[in-house]
Amino acid sequence: MDFSTFNAYLFCFIILAITTLLYLLKTITKNSHHQQGSLRLPPGPPRVPIFGNLLQLGPLPHRDLASFCRKYGPLVYLRLGSVDAITTDDPEIIREILLKQDDIFASRPKTVAAIHLAYGCGDVALAPLGSHWKRMRRICMEHLLSTKRLESFANHRVDEANHLVRDVWKRINVSKLVNLREVLGAFSMNNVTRMLLGKQYFGAGSAGPEEAMEFMNITHELFWLLGLIYLGDYLPIWRWIDPFGCEKRMRDVEKRVDEFHKKIIEEHRKVRKDQDGNEKGEMDFVDILLSLPGEDGKEHMDDVEIKALIQDMIAAATDTSAVTNEWAMAEVIKHPHVLRKVQEEIDEVVGPHRMVTESDLPHLTYLRCVIRETFRMHPAGPFLIPHESTGPTTINGYHIPGGTRVFINTHGLGRNHRIWDNVEEFRPERHLALAAGSGAGGRVEISHGADFKILPFSAGKRKCPGAPLGVAFVVTALARLFHCFDWGPPNEGIDTEEVYGMTMPKARPLVAVATPRLAAHMYHSV
Repeated sequence: MDFSTFNAYLFCFIILAITTLLYLLKTITKNSHHQQGSLRLPPGPPRVPIFGNLLQLGPLPHRDLASFCRKYGPLVYLRLGSVDAITTDDPEIIREILLKQDDIFASRPKTVAAIHLAYGCGDVALAPLGSHWKRMRRICMEHLLSTKRLESFANHRVDEANHLVRDVWKRINVSKLVNLREVLGAFSMNNVTRMLLGKQYFGAGSAGPEEAMEFMNITHELFWLLGLIYLGDYLPIWRWIDPFGCEKRMRDVEKRVDEFHKKIIEEHRKVRKDQDGNEKGEMDFVDILLSLPGEDGKEHMDDVEIKALIQDMIAAATDTSAVTNEWAMAEVIKHPHVLRKVQEEIDEVVGPHRMVTESDLPHLTYLRCVIRETFRMHPAGPFLIPHESTGPTTINGYHIPGGTRVFINTHGLGRNHRIWDNVEEFRPERHLALAAGSGAGGRVEISHGADFKILPFSAGKRKCPGAPLGVAFVVTALARLFHCFDWGPPNEGIDTEEVYGMTMPKARPLVAVATPRLAAHMYHSV
């Protein structure tokens, strides 16, 4: 060992020793404070110095945290390195956090990944609670996600639903096997980019499918990194070492995504300049952002703010809806009796002589039950995006310190034996009772509803602002695919292995056998 290597090891040892002493001092002080004030933390697994409970988390932490809830109760306290944390998969605790104490828990932690991959936490999804977040959310709600704005893009959604059918039709004329991850990813991407950017990325005359596929691959990696429980967030010394190169990957993805967004903004500025300030045709979301004033009297929004909003809209809308659709298709194809019931319902509501339209969607009760059951078994993400408490509070008589990180386990919620029976069985019929008790003309509500038994779009201040659009993407795609085609598994069958990340897709793309079930002229007319 040379002298420089020895010095490096010695330096790491000294830093680790100092960190250990500081941790022990902080822990002793904190425990003393809790005892003096008779503050009782929620129950949880035993902790070890420095690491706390970090070493008890494996590659699928949502399953680990669900096991803690089964053992210690509906509200569990964890110490993750230097960070207080709680986790739950209980509907009543979740309601307490997201609704009753929304003001306390509506903030977000500033994680290393969020700083790198969300423009310094400058977007809507990952920004801490504050004036910046309120302003960015207001821009989204007023200029993209308002009812009027969504209705103005109805014809685009019809075009993309038709393109979805044509895409599958063309593929099965070459091979009966259809890669549904590609098909559904293109459907989601085109819908969002037509609204945001004014152009398609997949299909005839599109802006560039190669570029789009590259961006979709980057998006998958971005969501994996954002969902990672990175040790550097909990043990600051880990960032100095970064032995697995996680931060290097974050910086690489950050650069690639930023280049994509920079190109989008430059293209729109060029078009605006060529038009000499005269707006022609329909304005897309980026056009609107470029026309809005910035903060503190600035003439325009900063490019960083525009990039952050573009990323939120493209990444969140495309990845989550495509993941949900792929899981729904996988489960329905695995269960042929469910496919038959879905098709019987669509045939009764729509018939064989026209395509499904958005006005049909509220009447497809069983299909909506299929989607609820998919959200139960395969939520788009294993956790909601983590929350953080802005101050100390109490839940169920337990003290929750300020700055506590909150992991709401949506995967565990859907498999909670206290509220669901036969949790590993895909059974849409379990949701039909909602139609009978609904005050919306028998329509099954796909969002969380009053019972908080599923939570696809969160709730409270941090509820996903694009929930209505996400529901439309999911129901439309599935209705069209089940109406127009029969589906079967490939020879090797269909697996349900998952990949952990901020979203939780299948480990391998879904490939299925498709055959037309409508008259040939129906496919030529779309």
